[in-house]
Formats: sequence, structure tokens, C-alpha cells
Amino acid sequence: MVRIAEGEHPKDIRESDYFTPQGEFRVDKAGSPTLLNCLMYKMSYYRFGEMQLDFRTPPGFDRTRNAEIGNKDIKFKHLEEAFTSEHWLVRIYKVKNLDNREPLDHKLRSVVPKQKYTSKKTAKRKRGHIRNKLVLRKGKKLQKK
Repeated sequence: MVRIAEGEHPKDIRESDYFTPQGEFRVDKAGSPTLLNCLMYKMSYYRFGEMQLDFRTPPGFDRTRNAEIGNKDIKFKHLEEAFTSEHWLVRIYKVKNLDNREPLDHKLRSVVPKQKYTSKKTAKRKRGHIRNKLVLRKGKKLQKK
């Protein structure tokens, strides 16, 4: 996913930012801070830190990667979970309504009215018309008016 994003937005996203200094792709606490804070990671592991599948493993243990995830307390401001499949392969999120979003502080806009200027040339002009406009009538040749 990161490689695809880098291909689309090479100025903004670099795949190397998501690897550790040793060049590894890790999802545990030793993972890259860029990876642990990206939206893709957060959406994949949301509420996963609460899950304990086996009494011998800690909560938030990813059996596929054989590691405990690095960021367990993930909270969303603008998203809510709509659906998660049984084995967490499919996850669908819903964007919250505007009412539930935090309001942004907007400053009141002050508009200074400009002095209206009309030139003498344009004030005298009237709405124009096209001379010798061709009129199209079905079944006949074009004729000038």
C-alpha cells in the first residue's frame, strides 16, 4: 500500500520512512513512528489492542507477524467502525456527521468594500449582438439573416 501511494504521490510519501533504520518493516514498538501514526496502520489495528486470542499471548498480539502491536490505544475523531469481519480481514469505517466533529475556530472575515469605478467607455456601451448570424433550420441550407 505504501509503495502504491509513493508511486502516486512521490513528493509527499516515501516508502523508506515506513521502515526502521535497519530497513525492517515492523508493527511492534520498534516500528517506525511514521508507520505507527499513519491512518492505514490505525484503521488496520483499531481495537486490536483490546483483543487477547490466547491466554499465553498479550493483548494486541498479531499472530501473522508474531509480534505485539506497537500502538494499542487508537482513537478516531472523525471515523467510526461500521463493520469488521470475523477474522478482521475486511474493515469498513464510516465518516462521522459534521455535528460530531470538533469545531474549528474561524475568524470573522472583514471585507473592505472597494470603490466602484466605471470607465466612460464601458458605461456608454450597450449589450452587443452578432451581425450576420447564421440560422440553422432543419432541411434547409444555412442562410444569413
